[in-house]
Amino acid sequence: MIYIVEDDSAIRELEQYALQSNGYEAVGFESSEPFWQAVHTTPPELVILDVMLPGEDGFSILKKLRAAPSLRRLPIIMITAKSSELDTVRGLDCGADDYITKPFGIMEFLSRVRAALRRAEPEACLLYTSPSPRDGLLSRMPSSA
Repeated sequence: MIYIVEDDSAIRELEQYALQSNGYEAVGFESSEPFWQAVHTTPPELVILDVMLPGEDGFSILKKLRAAPSLRRLPIIMITAKSSELDTVRGLDCGADDYITKPFGIMEFLSRVRAALRRAEPEACLLYTSPSPRDGLLSRMPSSA
């Protein structure tokens, strides 16, 4: 399950539609309150997080997620209109796995989601890799069979 925390309904619905159209389960939230309720009920596999939100901002949410032992390794992608290098560095240094600035392309958005999920589940990479004798990396990986 992917959770989207975005106060702009048009962007939230676009992200949710793109994810669902590509086979992902996604739920959108316009603020932190319903997001936290959902997290306590069903922890997500990935969070798409806006920075500028009403009430609790995205950086505060990010810091709380990273402080929770059960959510520390949860992949988080920040998507925001804050596009300066300083904003990007702050997001990544606070614990975001990726940082996308608005406006963004849907194909890149989906590619970054796939990459974040792959990094969160390293063994899932083997599902997308066909073994080859020329592939030195795979030959060094332990066999699961």
